[in-house]
Amino acid sequence: MSFRTILLLLGLCGLLLGFYTWATGHKELRKTGIVAFYNVENLFDTLDDPHKSDNEFLPSSALKWNGERYANKQKHLAQVLTALEEEGMVMIGLAEVEHKQVVTDLLNNSSLSGKHYGCIHEESKDPRGIDVALIHSPLFKPLYHKLINPCEEKECLETRGILAVKGLLQGDTVWVFVNHWPSRRTGVESSQEKRLLLSRVLRHAVDSVMLKSPSSKIIVMGDFNDTPQDLSIRSLLKDSPLFDPFDAMKTVEVGSLKYKKDWFVYDQIILSLNWKQDKKGSKLLYQVNSAEVYHPLYLHYKEDAKNGPFRSYKGKTYYGGYSDHFPVCIGYTY
Repeated sequence: MSFRTILLLLGLCGLLLGFYTWATGHKELRKTGIVAFYNVENLFDTLDDPHKSDNEFLPSSALKWNGERYANKQKHLAQVLTALEEEGMVMIGLAEVEHKQVVTDLLNNSSLSGKHYGCIHEESKDPRGIDVALIHSPLFKPLYHKLINPCEEKECLETRGILAVKGLLQGDTVWVFVNHWPSRRTGVESSQEKRLLLSRVLRHAVDSVMLKSPSSKIIVMGDFNDTPQDLSIRSLLKDSPLFDPFDAMKTVEVGSLKYKKDWFVYDQIILSLNWKQDKKGSKLLYQVNSAEVYHPLYLHYKEDAKNGPFRSYKGKTYYGGYSDHFPVCIGYTY
């Protein structure tokens, strides 16, 4: 082998080594995070609040909701938060929490305790007293929050409001909207108009943000009690700056909840289009195909993947599980 050939090989090795150093260095810069949402199924304390219809969740009620059952619920939910935190969870929206204290208890019971996770909560007008909340890591720095009441012209609903939170995530302005839309308990058709009203109220809030600050990134999360294919979600997305990563789940083996024998994806995380491609040079980008229902086997009833979520109650029967919903999450890089 000639001296010239050796020099060429050495030069090529140096070039490859430099490229490897550059590539791995850039790979290290592209970290990942997780955004999640979880309907935790009636996270109530055991105390009577005279301003709420919470009599169902008292030690003297038919459900016999007592300190032991509350502690068991907290332990189970803390297990889920701990697992998601280990996966890189940066924020998680919660539905069906009675007030801020039950969320604080949850933080104190999980691995998030002592890690400076914060909780944002506002009391809603829901007669039963169930609200939404947002738990966030120190990576998200809240700047402002408010509760958007479900009102349109002269029509207002006595139900959960939309929690709107503005903050900085890795230096970028991000708006988070946490939702829990009216259930289908009274029937799909009779309750649809309520969800459509929430859809319009939310769309107005999103459009207002994008009009004033088009570079802001939007995260819409919640239990919508509708699938991505239902009218309320399609109306929200039509001609909007939003997309639904869960829309691909038209047929699912496992949804976020199970009703009778069918799975449904009522829990979703919807993003603004600038999570896909940001012309402003933002590092925050949606991780393609990362939308998923988080359902390790222990969250299934009797740890059987064919069963629905291992819930706390079914009717008045105490199961002692986690929730009647599975969490959902998406990944992003930064």
